[in-house]
Parts: sequence; C-alpha cells; structure tokens
Amino acid sequence: MSITDSVVANIKELIISGEYQIEEKLPTEMALCKELKVSRTCVREALRVLQALGFVEMRPGKGAFVANYKQNAANPASFAYKTDGARFHDFMEVRMALETLSVRLAVERCTPKQLQELREIHTAFVEANEIHDMVKMIMLDELFHNEIVNCTSNPLLIDIHKQILDAFRIYRGDSFSNSSVYKNAMEPHARILFCFETHNPELAVNEMKKHLDITSRDMAMIHSSHERK
Repeated sequence: MSITDSVVANIKELIISGEYQIEEKLPTEMALCKELKVSRTCVREALRVLQALGFVEMRPGKGAFVANYKQNAANPASFAYKTDGARFHDFMEVRMALETLSVRLAVERCTPKQLQELREIHTAFVEANEIHDMVKMIMLDELFHNEIVNCTSNPLLIDIHKQILDAFRIYRGDSFSNSSVYKNAMEPHARILFCFETHNPELAVNEMKKHLDITSRDMAMIHSSHERK
C-alpha cells in the first residue's frame, strides 16, 4: 500500500466512523499533514481519490467537505431514470456541448489556485501512465475534466456536469482493459492546459473538441466490441 493509499484509507475510516460528519468541513491540508504525518502532496492526492470515490466534495474557495456518501452508495443510479435509453454517442454529444462551453468559461475565469490544481492533476496523470496505474489514470482523467467545469464557477453547469459524469461511469468501466484510451488523452490534456496558461479560450474550445472526438472514437470502438460479445 502506498502512502497515498494509506492516507485515503485513514480519512475514509474517519468519515465512516463518524469522526467527520456528512456536510462537515474537513481540516485544512496543513492540519491533515500534521495529523497524519505525511506530505501535503499525499494529502492532496488522497482528497482527489476520495472525491472520485464519492466521500469528499471539493467546494471552490471553501475547501473539502464530507459528501453524502451514504446516499451515493444507496442509490448509485439516481440519475438513471433521466438517461433511460441513452447510448454512448448520446452522452458524448452532450459532453461535447457542455465541456466546450465549460472550457471557454474556465479559461476566462479560473483563479491561479485552480490553475495550479489543474497542473497537479495533469502531472499526476502523466506519472500514473509511467507506472501503468490504469485505475489512477481513469480517476485523474475524470478529475481533470471535472476541475475544468469547477473553474467556470457556474453552479448550474457544475451540477449538470456532475449528473452526466455519474451516469457516464458505466462507459469508463468498459475502458479498463484498454490503456490506449487514457494514454491518448495525455497530449490533448497538455494542450488544453497550455490554453489555460496562455489564457486562450478560443484555442481551448478547439482543443477540447479534438480531445473529445478522439476519446469518442476510442471508447466507442471498445464499447461496441463489448456489446458484440
């Protein structure tokens, strides 16, 4: 078990035991560093993992809060009634509309702290590829796109994207057997990040379109092969 995995398990246990209550604000990163005797990098990565698992909610400008993980676990398909009959290409059409709008607004509105968060997620994504950690790559890919939407500071857009993201996870699961889907995302992520660095929203929209087109082709091929089996 890595140090980060140990921190994830530790904080998760504190949440489940009731030490940290649902909707309660978690201690600051520095406080968690002192409490758990680990580096700030480990704490940040652990919080990202817990966010992806549904135990932690990151609120822009406010910090980390305990998510309603019991409701998430009891009703993982709460959005299913709204997506009944939707296929992979339907999700990708909606993602194309939402995420191109999101990246334009995000480049225009993101704070230096949010930009640094995007940098750190991308760096961790590249490192996960180097050690062939497929699970972490999938998690970090999701977090990269989610952080872009958070940068818009539009609560309605953030909520709609979260629901689409939750429903889309069934297709992400199909891609576990094919690492090329996420390796192919490294260069597009780097180019999107460059648009944030250079404050170029128009280029960011074009790069997001290219990225989602590639992702759509890769994942559609995988999903269609699963359906034929």
